[in-house]
Amino acid sequence: MGPIEKNMNSESTMLVKIPLRIRKKKKTEETILSVAKQLFQEKGYARVTVPEIADEADVSVKTIFNYFGSKEELAFQEEVQFCDQLILHLLSRNENQTIFESFQNFLWTLIQSIDPDHLIESLPGFHAWMDDPILEQRYLLLWENYEKRITDALQLELGKKEYDPVLRVIACQIVAILKTLGSKDFKNYLKPIPLALRYRALEKWTLGSLELISGIRNHLQKTDFN
Repeated sequence: MGPIEKNMNSESTMLVKIPLRIRKKKKTEETILSVAKQLFQEKGYARVTVPEIADEADVSVKTIFNYFGSKEELAFQEEVQFCDQLILHLLSRNENQTIFESFQNFLWTLIQSIDPDHLIESLPGFHAWMDDPILEQRYLLLWENYEKRITDALQLELGKKEYDPVLRVIACQIVAILKTLGSKDFKNYLKPIPLALRYRALEKWTLGSLELISGIRNHLQKTDFN
């Protein structure tokens, strides 16, 4: 889910401080991921083999498996990275922000980073190759993993030693918006809307969705979840 990464460009200024070996490893990982994504888009997930990805990326099959545990992991790596970014954003919020306000800020930053002229293809989440039946179960597990990771992160930050179902509900509501935004159905919903009006429709949907889950904010203001 690449658009939000535009706001992390400051990290590039730190490259001079990172050892050359680490930078080369990062570049190799990015190359493999980029090649795999391109091949998946062109040929479909099922028709692409790991040796083919290795050949196009000019690395060995062994090297690919040193970075990624499976071809499925390659297909979903961007989504895993996106979840990392979301959790980092939620946990690095300032002391005056609630979880809801932090998520709201994250979502609007994401929306505003999308190119209005290429809105549908720029939306994070669902890629055409994910329509492959082979990936259906993995796609469902992806969102369950989002919910669990966000719940665990919030539980750890708030010092909850025991499982708190309230935090899971909060995580589920956050994920529901991202899951819808990144779905094939949502992109199909936007397609009939005239190009000039699509971005406005996206903004309107975002406002409505945040309003629906604003109860998170109201609840957090009445509790010690801050």
